[in-house]
Amino acid sequence: MAATGPCEETAVIARWLYRFGIAPCGPAIERDFGPDDDPMAILGLTKGAHVRRQLETAYDAHALAGWYSFARTALPEQISTACKLYVSPKPEALSDAFPVIAEQFTRNEVRSFKVGRGIEGLLRPDKIVAYFDSESHMMRVATALDKSLQGCPAQGVPFTAEIAGNGLVSSGIDPPVNASAISWRSWITKRLAASLAASFPGESAHRTAIALTDLRNSGIDPDRWAPIVEHFWTLSPS
Repeated sequence: MAATGPCEETAVIARWLYRFGIAPCGPAIERDFGPDDDPMAILGLTKGAHVRRQLETAYDAHALAGWYSFARTALPEQISTACKLYVSPKPEALSDAFPVIAEQFTRNEVRSFKVGRGIEGLLRPDKIVAYFDSESHMMRVATALDKSLQGCPAQGVPFTAEIAGNGLVSSGIDPPVNASAISWRSWITKRLAASLAASFPGESAHRTAIALTDLRNSGIDPDRWAPIVEHFWTLSPS
C-alpha cells in the first residue's frame, strides 16, 4: 500500500507505516471506554480496583507521555534490555484480557512493562509492551499468555516477530541508546520508507521488493520481522 502512494517524503511514509494497524475509534469504543480520554476502568487500574492492587504489590507505576510504565521495585536503575514482548488484544477485549496479562506479568516476575495511555494509546496495536533480560524468560511468559488468553481476539503488531501464530504475542528488540531510531518498529519503518522514497517510480511490487531486499541487507528478515544476525545493529546504525 505504501509503495502505491504518490508521496516521496521519507518521514511521511515512515509515519504512515508505523501507525498502520491502529483500530478506529467508533461509537462503540467511546461508549465502552467511557466519555473521557483516560479509560483507567477498562484496565482495572482505578483506585482500589483489583488489577491495580495486584500490580502495586510488585511494581512502581509512572505516567509517561502516551504510556503508563510499570517497573519492579527491586530492580536496579540501570539494566540492559535483551528483547521485548508485545501483547496485542483487540481494544474491546481489554477488560477481560488485561487482568490476565497483569497476573502473568506479576507471577512470572516480568521486570518492566508499559501500557498505552488514553483511548488513543489503547487503540494502537502495540498497546502493551514488556521488557526482558533474556529471550528464554520472554518465551516462557509468551507461552503462558498464549495458553491463558485462549480465544482472545488479537489485533496484531505490524513489523514484529510472531510467536504464537495468532497475532496476540510477538517480539522485537530495541536499538542501542546511541542509535538514531528509538524503537524496533520505528527503525524498520524508517528503513522501509527510505527505500521506498529512493526507488524509481514503477510497479508497487518492484518497489516493495527493493525495500525488502534493503531491509534484509540491513540484518532483518522481512519474512519473520526478526534479526538475521545477532549484532545486526553494527551493519547499519541509522
